[in-house]
Amino acid sequence: MRPLLLLLLIAGIGLGIGYPWVVGNFSGEEIGSWRVYDRPGPYKPVTVTLTAADAPVRAFVDMQPLRNFVPSIGRSALTAVVTRQGKDVLVRTLNYENSKAANKGSPQGPQVYRDSIGDIDPVEDGDYVFTIGPGDFDGLEVAEVDLVLRKGAAAVDWRAMPAGIALIVISLFGLVRLRRSRKAAASNVPPPPKWGR
Repeated sequence: MRPLLLLLLIAGIGLGIGYPWVVGNFSGEEIGSWRVYDRPGPYKPVTVTLTAADAPVRAFVDMQPLRNFVPSIGRSALTAVVTRQGKDVLVRTLNYENSKAANKGSPQGPQVYRDSIGDIDPVEDGDYVFTIGPGDFDGLEVAEVDLVLRKGAAAVDWRAMPAGIALIVISLFGLVRLRRSRKAAASNVPPPPKWGR
């Protein structure tokens, strides 16, 4: 019974936590990466030509802070606006709240944070302008900012998350019950007989 519950726990973690993260960050094919900011220069808008066949296009912004950075919900580190023919397609403030720092190049390399602007879907043939700028995070010093685009990015099926969480809860409940029943069975074992004279 215990191996089955452990398998359910692993499946739940994979379905409820691993699956959305992998699909959100790695699905599709990378179109390219563009340097938006390089200290001490200004932020530069990037123009990218996209076609309908690229849809959906997922846009990420990788930020490398100069010093330790602690994401905050109430503060935006960067702002991002995507336009086509002068009309807004995506507008987003990036706070990197759910981003884990990844070391660039090597384990001792600089830390880079990634946040998503969102998906462009549908995509109309033409030029899209990506404008990234500083947010309202006081004291944040940025070394580099890169725009990364992926085409054909799969959408996360959010029904998988509740199913995964349910599997986690069921397996943990089962493991706790199994442990308690084993302890109870062990306490009901009669003591060995005492031999006397």
